[in-house]
Amino acid sequence: MAKTSKACKVTVTLASRNEFRRLGLEQLLQRIPLVESFTSYEGGAELASVAESETDIFIIPVEDLDESLVAFIARLPEHSKTLLLLDRVSDERVSRIAAVPAHGFLSEHDLGVESLADALERVSAGEVPMPYELTMKLLRRAGEPYRVDRDRAPVHLTPREQEVLSLLVDGLSNKQIASRLHLSQHSVKRLVTSILAKLNTPNRTLAVARSLREGLVHRTASREPEEFTA
Repeated sequence: MAKTSKACKVTVTLASRNEFRRLGLEQLLQRIPLVESFTSYEGGAELASVAESETDIFIIPVEDLDESLVAFIARLPEHSKTLLLLDRVSDERVSRIAAVPAHGFLSEHDLGVESLADALERVSAGEVPMPYELTMKLLRRAGEPYRVDRDRAPVHLTPREQEVLSLLVDGLSNKQIASRLHLSQHSVKRLVTSILAKLNTPNRTLAVARSLREGLVHRTASREPEEFTA
């Protein structure tokens, strides 16, 4: 594993009611150069006091999620990101998982020093790491027949937002989109935020799923997709 410079390091907060999982994660975090420091809590109730902290990334198991913890994630400061740990990706859980405004997902079955380090690095870089199984289930759901909701207002995206949405579907991170469109990362972040608001979706994952399901992005055979990072 490449050594990470101090300027790129992140602070991490993890929360889990399962003591065995919590201790295991602590041991992994101690071995990751990217992690400058970390704190751990037994559950969501204890996280209320750190909502305005300087934590860069929160690690939370999906099985611990309840309404209060989802609300906690939703009100986190803009600089904080959330990595969800998935114990399983059943069809019944897909909607629940996708509805959480998280920034990345990691299967506990693949959990190790390298996989956790990679997920933390990608989340920090603005990408959305996601297990293959979850990716396929979301894309399959996006391909299901869509029933038009006559009460839902039509989505009106600007030409630039259309460009950004198309690149989101291709799995590009904010940094990659900025490079492709010759924009600043701040501008791309603002455009992504606007797209999420217009699509009424809490995260990039659901934005991509909805845009594909409703035909908001037109793919062409001649277009070469980038490596899928969402």
